Amino acid sequence: MNSIKLIKIKKHEIFKAWLLQRKGFNETLKKYKDYKTSPATESFIRFIKKFTKQSTDNYWVISNNKITGAICIVSKSDCMWLGRFYILPEYRNKGIGQRALLLAENLYPNAKQWRLDTIFEEKNNVHLYQKLGYQEYGERKTVNDKMTLVKFEKNIE
Repeated sequence: MNSIKLIKIKKHEIFKAWLLQRKGFNETLKKYKDYKTSPATESFIRFIKKFTKQSTDNYWVISNNKITGAICIVSKSDCMWLGRFYILPEYRNKGIGQRALLLAENLYPNAKQWRLDTIFEEKNNVHLYQKLGYQEYGERKTVNDKMTLVKFEKNIE
């Protein structure tokens, strides 16, 4: 089994993190044509602003000593928000995302609730979150004729 760990992304790695985010979300951009909100089209300046917010932690997802993705976690007043989370295409469907998400949750033992949104049409993503105890809440948001965003939350007892 692959060794998975999360390592905080350092400020001097911001440009690399931005480039890998673009790569990590490029397939969904091509598939859903969401040029307005896709992380694959986010400007570097906007990425820096999000990355450097005091309430935000950014981690590399490392598998067998290779960067295989990244995860962004935002501390909000009422929950922990799972922001940009991706596994690079060549590392998908190997259980890395599931283990990375569990590691991320364990980094914040005082969190009472986790929330996120994802693309409803991406059945692997929806399945992953449901398998880890996340439940759909709120209304779905139609982005375009190909893509709908769905919200998930997980309450920690």
